[in-house]
Amino acid sequence: MNVSQLLLERGFETATVSEALGQVGVALDVDRVYIFENATSPTGELLCNQRYEWTAAAASAQLDNPELQNVPYSEVMPSWVAPLSSGKAVQGPPRAFPSPARELLEAQDIRSLLVCPITVGGEWWGFVGFDDCRTERKWPPTEVSVLQALSNALAGSLRHARLRSMLSGVQSQLRTIIQRCETTAS
Repeated sequence: MNVSQLLLERGFETATVSEALGQVGVALDVDRVYIFENATSPTGELLCNQRYEWTAAAASAQLDNPELQNVPYSEVMPSWVAPLSSGKAVQGPPRAFPSPARELLEAQDIRSLLVCPITVGGEWWGFVGFDDCRTERKWPPTEVSVLQALSNALAGSLRHARLRSMLSGVQSQLRTIIQRCETTAS
C-alpha cells in the first residue's frame, strides 16, 4: 500500500505511523526513521520531542532515550531552526554539525542523517528524519524527495486527524444542544 494512502485511510495512529516509517526505511535501506514534534516550554523556548520511530534490526532504538525529549533547539541545534522552519531539509554527517548536536548524534551511532520539516496548516509542526548508522553518505535528490513526500503525507494525515477531532467535538456539542432543546420542549 502507498504510504500516503495508508496514512490518510488509517489516520495518524501509532501503529499506522510506525508501519509507514518502516515501509520508507526498508525501501531506502536506512537504519532509523523517526518523527519529532515541536513544543514550547513554559518560558516560551522552542523544544522538540521524539514521538515515533522505526529501526532496522541492526540499529539501536532511541525512542526511550530521555536525551531526545524536551530538546531545546536554541541550545542543541540552533542551526536547524532557520532551514526547517522555512521548509528546507537538514542533512550531513554528525561531524558537520557544531557541538552539542554533534555529540548527541554521534551517541546514537549516526553516520549520516537527513531531516525534513513537517508543516501543518502553515505551521512548522516538527520533523521526520532518516539515519544511516553504517555509512557516511551524501543523500541523493531522489532520497530527499522521498523524505519530503513522507513529510507531506504525515502533514496531511495530521491535518486529517485534527479535522476529525474538531468534527467529533462539533457533533458532541450539537447532540448536547438537541438534548437540551428536547428537554425544554417536553
